[in-house]
Amino acid sequence: MARAILNRRLSFRSRAAPNIIVEFNHIIIPAADKRAAAHFLARVLGLKTTYGPGEQIRLQTGHGLTLDFADFSSALALQCAFMVTESEFDAVLVRLRSEAIDYFASFDGEGRGQINRRHGGRGIYFDGPDRHLFELIEQTDTSAPKGRIKALAIKYAY
Repeated sequence: MARAILNRRLSFRSRAAPNIIVEFNHIIIPAADKRAAAHFLARVLGLKTTYGPGEQIRLQTGHGLTLDFADFSSALALQCAFMVTESEFDAVLVRLRSEAIDYFASFDGEGRGQINRRHGGRGIYFDGPDRHLFELIEQTDTSAPKGRIKALAIKYAY
């Protein structure tokens, strides 16, 4: 059932869309062990965990966006991309290295321990405990406001 839903086109554009302001509020990330998955990503990104509705474990990322981890016995893998500042990127690298967590230059696992420069800044990929693939993209625009995570892109992997 879930696969049938995911095979549908997930977003639609209309001519009115540019006039609509939408704030991304939260995403629920399925996990075999929500505590382990949430604490893993919290450690890597330097965030704190709290409890959300229905015993979800929540990471507050900034601008009202939360990542809510929930238990699912057969979790689909997600890819989440986080845009961060230069100093935040450096801090994540330190945490990954201190915990001996592998990171890669490419989403397919190529370039172990290497950093890519595809988006004009630095970028890496690393795996979470539930096969989720996390991407970190350095935001190079120095005029951007300081804060935690600036953007989040999500896609389902089959």
